Amino acid sequence: MAARTPGQAAGPRPQDWTAARARPLPVLSLRHRGDPETRTETWRSLTALVFEWGLATRQTRAIEVHYDAPGGDPALRRFDACLSLPHLETAALVTAQDLAHVPGVRLETIMGHGPFLHRRPAPAESWAGSPSAEGAQPSGSAHTATHRPVWPCYYVYECSPALAAGVPVVTDVYMTLKPAGSSGRPRC
Repeated sequence: MAARTPGQAAGPRPQDWTAARARPLPVLSLRHRGDPETRTETWRSLTALVFEWGLATRQTRAIEVHYDAPGGDPALRRFDACLSLPHLETAALVTAQDLAHVPGVRLETIMGHGPFLHRRPAPAESWAGSPSAEGAQPSGSAHTATHRPVWPCYYVYECSPALAAGVPVVTDVYMTLKPAGSSGRPRC
């Protein structure tokens, strides 16, 4: 881990993370491949589509699903921009024909597995940084000894990053937990 410069915010501490379950969430998603710094257009396309189809409500949540840990070649990074659909009835209104009009848009359910590690990020954490699993070891959790954090990582935003005035605000971060003995995605 790199040394921090004076005045640089410390990363999340183990006590910042808690074990949590999440509810499965129906979403429209659009895959972004490449450097996270170029993801604005992906969010704009998905947000425009949700508004055009009349699916946006006050309950719509914006979630970024990151599949790859920071580091390595940024051109190979993957994430899904996701906007939740408020009700399963709303999701049922989206047809395969609708999805065919926009290349790459998918109707899917996210966060239907778990448990997760959850934390509320510091105000300085935002869109500018890649998700970090630093400190993702909750103290005192029933899952500490039996599970380990793995990707994907979920960033929940206050609103669609395409609609944010300024830097989008991250309200919640979730890391997937898997049994310690299971194979699967690489450790964080």
